[in-house]
Amino acid sequence: MADFVDVTGLMRGWRQLSATETIWAEQLIASASKWIRKHKPTIDDDDLDARFVVIEVVRAALTAAKHAGHVSYTKTVGGVTRSGTLVNPGRSLVFTPYHYQLLSISQSATPSWTFGD
Repeated sequence: MADFVDVTGLMRGWRQLSATETIWAEQLIASASKWIRKHKPTIDDDDLDARFVVIEVVRAALTAAKHAGHVSYTKTVGGVTRSGTLVNPGRSLVFTPYHYQLLSISQSATPSWTFGD
């Protein structure tokens, strides 16, 4: 099964990636695509929502990568200070409830049973 997007598709409309980021992005794309297929095995290879979700979670992972291992960060240039708190430090691919909704993947348990046949 093919990934929902490739690195070129990820960079389109965003930014160029360094050589190291490209390697990391390829791995993240493969992992995100596998995660989606595991949770929704019947999904089409060209599903636009899956493509969007993969791009969004991989971009978020690459953006947070420069702050890996930190819970918060501060950057000061001249008289301007920028700071923030990372939502999920230490996690690479984060699928939000919005992503589950886009992909029509339930977040609640499904009942199952057996009759001992």
